[in-house]
Amino acid sequence: MTVACPLLDGVATATVGVDSGGPGGASHGGGNKNANKNKKRQRQYSHQKNAQRQHALRDLTQILAPFQKAGTDTRALPYNWQAADEKTAPWTGLNGVHGVDNKSWDKQVVRDPAPGTAASAAADPAADPAVDPAADPPANPVVGAQPVPTPVPMRTTGTGDYTLTWDDRNAQGNTYGDLIQGLRQDLRFTPPGYSYTKVSELLAGSLPGGPFANRRCPAPMEDSGALVTPQGERVRNVVDWFCLAPEDATGMWTPQGISGTWDSTAQGTAYDDTARAFVFTWHGPANNSSRVTFLNEVGVGPFNHYQHVLLVNPFKDASGPVSFDPMRIHAGGVVWYHQYLLIADDNREHPENNGILVFDLRDLFDLGLSAVSDITNTGRPIGLHNGTYYSQGNRYVLPLRGIWRPQVTGVRCASMSSPPCFGYLGLDRSTSPPSVLTGEWCDPRQPTPTCRPASPQAAAPTGRVARYRMAPDTSACDRGCLAYGTDDRARATAAYTQPTPWTQGGISWNGLYQFTMSNNKVATLGRRYDAVPGQPPVPHFAARGVQELYWHRSTQPPILWSITEGEGVKNRVLYGVNPWIS
Repeated sequence: MTVACPLLDGVATATVGVDSGGPGGASHGGGNKNANKNKKRQRQYSHQKNAQRQHALRDLTQILAPFQKAGTDTRALPYNWQAADEKTAPWTGLNGVHGVDNKSWDKQVVRDPAPGTAASAAADPAADPAVDPAADPPANPVVGAQPVPTPVPMRTTGTGDYTLTWDDRNAQGNTYGDLIQGLRQDLRFTPPGYSYTKVSELLAGSLPGGPFANRRCPAPMEDSGALVTPQGERVRNVVDWFCLAPEDATGMWTPQGISGTWDSTAQGTAYDDTARAFVFTWHGPANNSSRVTFLNEVGVGPFNHYQHVLLVNPFKDASGPVSFDPMRIHAGGVVWYHQYLLIADDNREHPENNGILVFDLRDLFDLGLSAVSDITNTGRPIGLHNGTYYSQGNRYVLPLRGIWRPQVTGVRCASMSSPPCFGYLGLDRSTSPPSVLTGEWCDPRQPTPTCRPASPQAAAPTGRVARYRMAPDTSACDRGCLAYGTDDRARATAAYTQPTPWTQGGISWNGLYQFTMSNNKVATLGRRYDAVPGQPPVPHFAARGVQELYWHRSTQPPILWSITEGEGVKNRVLYGVNPWIS
């Protein structure tokens, strides 16, 4: 079937093919020896064909919907637009998966045993061990791309390196709490009783001026977009996505981590607020600045408002007033828990900030309300100069509250007992109390390995991932809500090696881990791995330049969101996938 879609500069043709041939992939031997086995495979084949048809209809919908919106006042077609009742299928109903409850991972994902394992051999000794219907096929080779490493099982490792201490003082010995209180006074806000800006107020503050994200814009689904390749690979089970405004799709800022209000509270709204939003982090050139962006989940048509907030490091100016510098961090990961943003940093240029940084959203300041701030000047350095505060055009700033730092010292991530690198963060609300994962990004091409190997005999390092407990939802907390003992130290409850190097994000749900890997944000699709400690990881395609992960719990089981760092409207996206469909 061929559909012509009018574009601004011509006609795009979308071709949807439905295969009427036999099963694809490698053949399973011994078909005549076991009739029941043949029936099982026929059912699997039928399910796969139904899934292919559903994918084809869904992709056609994604192509047609933007043009339909542009040309008429009608709404986007639902995924099951061919159904008589014209209701959108729930995420848990896509691809023939119905009634999935919040069960343990092994009951949510129905798969054949992993290939090459004892369970696989026992279930079907004649099966081809190279074929796993739950996994994406190997990617077509791309000239100039780094090879995709073979994933290895997660292995238990020591937690001793992951003992953290709380540091709430800057290099001059001032507490961040005192500095923030002084800054609140020195900024001379109007009205005088102003304390801070809530996220809901921030998201409403600059409407209708924007900026806006474009929900389900077609570019990422086109050839060479973030979610597909010209060679035919595609990210499967994508349920939603956003493109950023053109001015944020390129330029000096690079996105990294992602979280949202479904991390902040159990009910999915911001703590002590009504906002429902995503939050994602960015670093500037050479990690010399950083910011966070709040994206409103509630849109106006296909557009959703978002707002940037500059992260700052307060200090006492020699002349007396409190000033601030840009926060010089990589901002590789973020978790929004209660009123706090926890941000991971492994910045090599400014190692003094390495660890898990804590920002309190009750310190979010609107400089537009300050009598001594200039938010229109983009050329002056950030901070207080000649009695005026400058922020290089940023209306909102969020100052640092403190840092959770590793106790061990030495060359980071280089040995079996060394300071860990905090490359990402991911919240797991399936545990009680909730817990947070943090892991390392490793590059095996470096002359000196930057992270520990997957095993003492392994040639290439993969890095570690550790888990910490958070304070319960029902209790007030401080220091970012990371649980700590009577000695004021936070200790990891578990640590593992990761499946691959170049790990950008990690998260878990009911014992099933998810990791993203990207070693090239231009040439090839990334990878997402389902992993259970001690078992072979299962690979899936992820977006080009994929970064961190976030569970959006508006449905059960939850949807897995990520963000990409590539440049261009088609390559820089937030997107969600249903990882429970095999």
